[in-house]
Amino acid sequence: MSHLVVVAPLKPGMAERARELLTKGPPFDLESTKFVRHAVHLTDREVVFVFEGEGDSAALELSADDPVIWEAAAAWQECFAERPRVARPTFVWERGGEPAGVSFEPTPGPGDSDGGDLYAP
Repeated sequence: MSHLVVVAPLKPGMAERARELLTKGPPFDLESTKFVRHAVHLTDREVVFVFEGEGDSAALELSADDPVIWEAAAAWQECFAERPRVARPTFVWERGGEPAGVSFEPTPGPGDSDGGDLYAP
């Protein structure tokens, strides 16, 4: 899973306006993007946009040529104290789990309800 994190400092007193913009949802159709997850975190001083998707991080880059991005930026411009910046991952930890579809259970043998002779003699 790759992440794209964008941090934007807010002007003083603009957290409530940012919250209003966030209640409208993203200004583009997330289903038509490469993202599999999107979250936005808001403090009284900044907004943090987190995009997650499969593949390498280059596949998650937001296009500066995309007019939808510019329209979204225009709506947020009044809130931003300075230009948003991309935060690069420097440490990531993830709890390991069992791989999907893999079982370490014993193989059923003779006498088991769904077992029997697995290998012909």
